[in-house]
Amino acid sequence: MQSIGLDGTIVAHTKLGAIDGTAGRLSYSGYSVQELAEHTSWEEVLFLLWYGRLPRASELAAMSVALAEERVLRDEELVLLRSLPRNLHGMDAARLIVTALAGQHKPTLLLPQTIYDDGLRLAARLPTLLTTWARLRQGLTPVTPDPALGHAANMLLTLHGRAPSTVEVAALNCYMVLLAEHGLNVSTFVARVVASTQNDLYAAIDAALATLKGLAHGGANEYAMRTFLAIETPDRVPAHIAGMLDRKERLMGVGHRIYKVADPRVRWLRHHSAALAQQAGVDGRGHAVAEAVAEHVLQHPHFQARTLYPNVEFYSAPLLYALGLPLDLFTVAFAAARMAGWVAHIREQLDTPRLMRPEAEYIGPEPRTFVALAQRG
Repeated sequence: MQSIGLDGTIVAHTKLGAIDGTAGRLSYSGYSVQELAEHTSWEEVLFLLWYGRLPRASELAAMSVALAEERVLRDEELVLLRSLPRNLHGMDAARLIVTALAGQHKPTLLLPQTIYDDGLRLAARLPTLLTTWARLRQGLTPVTPDPALGHAANMLLTLHGRAPSTVEVAALNCYMVLLAEHGLNVSTFVARVVASTQNDLYAAIDAALATLKGLAHGGANEYAMRTFLAIETPDRVPAHIAGMLDRKERLMGVGHRIYKVADPRVRWLRHHSAALAQQAGVDGRGHAVAEAVAEHVLQHPHFQARTLYPNVEFYSAPLLYALGLPLDLFTVAFAAARMAGWVAHIREQLDTPRLMRPEAEYIGPEPRTFVALAQRG
């Protein structure tokens, strides 16, 4: 019997994300993610992934205007948001919203010449839709996006109803840059599979969202933060982790399927999480506990024997918590960032007009003789 799974199987060619898990390197279209995290906006990265190069100033300005126009919600979209149950998990709300928008926007079947029109609309609207729904479920009024602000800043504005600080915007923007693309991960793979069926973009994004909620993919950031909150203070870290190991529970945010060394995105997330924790009025306990957990993990025999290190979700958790996102919107933030990569991968898939149809090896019974019901003893 052959080994199962798709590990190591090449199912697509891409010019987008390059990952070296052994060396701990990640790049987008040839640019190191370290440089992009330090110097670019998410809007620039979106342009890079969609068009294969960083934008000129005039091109970035034009894209920013287009995003600003598409962020403003229509009356029928606000009606939709008000109709959603308030007790939904953020990711369930995201899937319902995208599905309903397909009925309102009437997207065409995926075509190379129109995908970026639909992609821009969804990339711009998704954060506003989810932050507005989050306000409505708290009994608060919607906040209109500010065309003078960028993508990350508007996400915070429409969530909290106040202009975000420079430190907050820098933190969320860096997070979105780092999460914009990561090769053929599960959600991206599923989006490409749906694209191969000659469907529409909304269906492909809806499918990607369904996979992202899982603990083994994007949902880990929420549960990493739940662990940090349960620990409460740094001095309780050793006992709490010992208890988790005794119960054979997984410490979310530690270990990565690809990286055998430190996740290259952790450095910048840790930096911005620490900067946020130092701001007046910010609850910095999440970052303090995360730091204590990271130090403990790096010295603990269980994690070292398995070469498990903090991954992208680990410091994402205290960063998003310090930004004031509700726990069930943590993975929504992941989705908002990854829209850039999802759309880029779907566009690439359109250059291979062939249905993705893998096979399963049959291991059931050998051919058997059929026996009529009355004769089955």
